[in-house]
Amino acid sequence: MSTPFDGVWLVFRRELVTVRRTPGYAVLALGLLVVLGGLVAVGGGGATGFVPAVVDLLLPTEVLVPLLAVVLGYRALFADAASGELAVIRTYPVSAAAYVLGVLLARTVALVALVGGPFALVGAYVWLTAAPDTGIFATHAGVDSPVLFVRFVALVVPFGAAYLSLSAAVSTIATSRRSAVALGVLALLAGVLGGDLAVLRSLSAGAPAGGIAESIAFTPNGAFRGLVFEHVIGVAFAPEGGFVDTGLAAASLVGWSVLGAVAAVAAVAFGPRVDVAAERLRERLRR
Repeated sequence: MSTPFDGVWLVFRRELVTVRRTPGYAVLALGLLVVLGGLVAVGGGGATGFVPAVVDLLLPTEVLVPLLAVVLGYRALFADAASGELAVIRTYPVSAAAYVLGVLLARTVALVALVGGPFALVGAYVWLTAAPDTGIFATHAGVDSPVLFVRFVALVVPFGAAYLSLSAAVSTIATSRRSAVALGVLALLAGVLGGDLAVLRSLSAGAPAGGIAESIAFTPNGAFRGLVFEHVIGVAFAPEGGFVDTGLAAASLVGWSVLGAVAAVAAVAFGPRVDVAAERLRERLRR
């Protein structure tokens, strides 16, 4: 007796094979390692401690992780539709939700491997090169700790997953590979720059600081940055916290991921019907 999870597992395994057969992803992971390692080495964070290393990496992470996530997701759903494989997959007992969930889960596993690997190696480098007291696990404020770096990497995963889900959803409306690339870049720019530009505009308009602090958490970058300051950097330098509402920021990252997945399911489920209806409307107008 088949279950809904059978379809998810079928698509998940197929998608993992697709990712493994794409050598470009491994090249991206290597490039990420080179950039992160270079930044830590040149910035001096590696010789100072884990928290200084996080400070060096925070801004580049806000750009590089979304970029890698968009590269993983911008053709995740478009490629099957363009090649006709999606129609074949749908002949199996695989619902639109199971198909999208299987693809996103496989791509998220790939994201964890491609992003987590370079960050783990950078953390090991900091462990080996930092001052001796860096290896002490923090039990009170002001002590650097590898636990804080692990927290940072743990926050990177849902941050990247939000962009992966959104870029996959955007790819469902692409009509060609070029348009898929353009839409992926647009999603990247809107996420990385849109939130900060909106905050700057609010500041220039004289909006209250409390409202701006809450609005920051609604964007993926703002939520990620606030959580890093609250639970990584602030632990060592500002234990009183107050950088962001943790619950709101966490809900924001999860919400963006869920929103992208729901939009993708809707596009896969109803997209063909919309195309058929549009074609019929065109034929009637021609008459």
